[in-house]
Parts: sequence; structure tokens; C-alpha cells
Amino acid sequence: MGSNFLKFRPDNFTDYVRTPWAGTRIARVLKSKLGIALPPFIGESWEFSTSAELPSKCLDIYEGTFTSFLQTHGGDWLSDAHRQAWGNQTPLLVKYIDAAHDLSVQLHPPIETPDMPDNLSGKWESWLVLASDPNAGIYLGIRPDVTPDEFIDAVHSKRSLKPLLHFVPVHPGDLYIIPPCTIHALGAGICALEPQLMQPGKIAVSYRLYDWNRRYDSKGNLCDSGKPRALHIDESLRFIDFDAPRGEALEKRCRILPKVLTDDGSLRVAEFSLRPCLIARILSGSGIWQDTLPHELMFLSVMQGQAEIDIDGTVQSIKAGESGAIAASAHNLKISADNARIYMAHCLPHHYSECAAGHL
Repeated sequence: MGSNFLKFRPDNFTDYVRTPWAGTRIARVLKSKLGIALPPFIGESWEFSTSAELPSKCLDIYEGTFTSFLQTHGGDWLSDAHRQAWGNQTPLLVKYIDAAHDLSVQLHPPIETPDMPDNLSGKWESWLVLASDPNAGIYLGIRPDVTPDEFIDAVHSKRSLKPLLHFVPVHPGDLYIIPPCTIHALGAGICALEPQLMQPGKIAVSYRLYDWNRRYDSKGNLCDSGKPRALHIDESLRFIDFDAPRGEALEKRCRILPKVLTDDGSLRVAEFSLRPCLIARILSGSGIWQDTLPHELMFLSVMQGQAEIDIDGTVQSIKAGESGAIAASAHNLKISADNARIYMAHCLPHHYSECAAGHL
């Protein structure tokens, strides 16, 4: 291919029925400058995906999905180490997620769970908070004072789990990883970027423990006479480790703090190591950033403002609400940011086994 940058269609959304907790920030803020028709309520926008559920759709230099693009052009776009680990696919899935209501309380099994059906995968995920209402937060694990019997009894009795969960207030810029086997829920009033790792080409599994006793009609609207969403109680309880860290100890373990690479008052570049195999950078502000690329497939998304992306001398404009991919064969990157906030991430193939085998 002539270009080392591939832009994706910006409207890869899940149906409202699947995300009945959806908010308005993705349409009203994140993607409001794109000049395209958007549904008012969007729960998830899949920005970077080769998942069998909802693969990214290429926008400019290739007609088709990102999955089919990599099957055809993987030799140019993926490193040898990447293809040895994952073939011509990627374990990285990145979404924008916007919650007007609390998401269900759930957990995910380890990425490589031996007895899982061939088409399914466990996963770990993370949340970068982009916007939050006052007093909004996340539910992260079980409170330290709750006994296993107390929790299991509440689950089977379908009593509220809210008083049993550790609640963490969050603010824009906070970043938390959610390892497999960790009970969690994104709270109401939060819009976040959600990077995930899973087995490439498979469907990631979420086991739902509790859904706040809500019922929905066939269109996904709250309705007292509707039906509840399915719970996965036995599957969930199988993976809960009641001896794992809880409360502030778990919170501290999951909170990822940045390493500031540069901050001249106009442009700030921070790096996050989402251990063990994902490296992310966030550029904020206005100015020029130049860097040598890691020779791995890279995801890039503009969360605010606009920028010009110069990759090996080829320049392309990108603005808030748009995302794309940079080829492993690319060498040099220059970003000219205009009041922008830009997220970039790439995987480290040699560390994937540490992540896939278990939890944090």
C-alpha cells in the first residue's frame, strides 16, 4: 500500500438494544464536528477492531473491513513478532463508551481459559475517563468487610450488590485497568475510552452478575413490564477470587499513573504502561511532537480538536471523533496538534503471554 496510515469510518456503533444504558456524549461531544448523521444515544463506538462481532470499516485507501485489510496487507502492516503471536489480526480492541446509567456488574475470565468454546475469548480492559458527571465513579471489586458467604448469598438472592461493592470516584484523565476476574461496573455519567485485549478474531466474554434489577422492552427502553437481561451467576462465581486484593489495595493496583515525556506549557505528552503488553500515549494541547515509531501496528484516535499527522513525509488531517491505524513499517511520526487530545497505543507481542495466562 502507498500509505502507512489508514483511517476508519467513525460510525461503527452498537445497537441501542445492546447498550440500553447509552448516553449522549459520543454524538453530542466526541463526534459532533464530523458532519454526519448520528443517533442521539450511543453506548459504544468500536474505533479499532478486528473482532468477529463488529470489525472496523476502512474509510479511504481500502474498501472493506480492517480484518480483511490485514489479511491482505499484513506483511506490510504487521511486524514479524506480531504475526508470530497473532497472525494477521490484532488482540487490541478499542471503544468509546458512554454510560447514562450504571452498567451491569460483571467480570471477564482470563484471556486464555482452557475450556472456553473455540469462538470465545476472555479479556482484560481499561478505562480512560474522558468526561464525568459530579460524584460519578466506578465499581471496583468487593468491599474488604464483605464475606464470601454474604456476597454469594446476595448474588443468588438477587439482592442489590451496590452496598457490597467498592466505589471509586473518578475524574477526567483517570486511567484504570480492569484485569480478568475483577468484579467491576462503569458508573453512570462517565464517558471513557476503553482499550481491551483479547484473543484475535474471537468474541470477548462478559459474565453479568447483576443488572440493578432493571427490565427493558424490545427496543431497549426501561420498562417495568419488560424483560431483564440474562445473568451469568454460576459462570461468574467460578472466577471470583475472594482472597485477591480488595478496596484501596485493589484500587491502587488498578490505577495507572502517567510518565510525562514532555510538557512545555502548550503541549503535554504522557505515556502509560498498561502492563504487561500495551503501551499508550496521550498528547494534549497545541504544538508539534516528533517521535520514532515502534515498528508495531499502532492505534491513533483524536478525542478533541484536530491535528495533522505526518508519517514518513505523507501528511493527513484528522479531527475529533476520527480514528485510524499506523503500519508497523512506518518509521517517523510528526503530529501538529491544534487544541487536541490524541490517544495512541500499540501492543508488545513478547509480553502477551504474561497477560493472556491470568490476571494482574
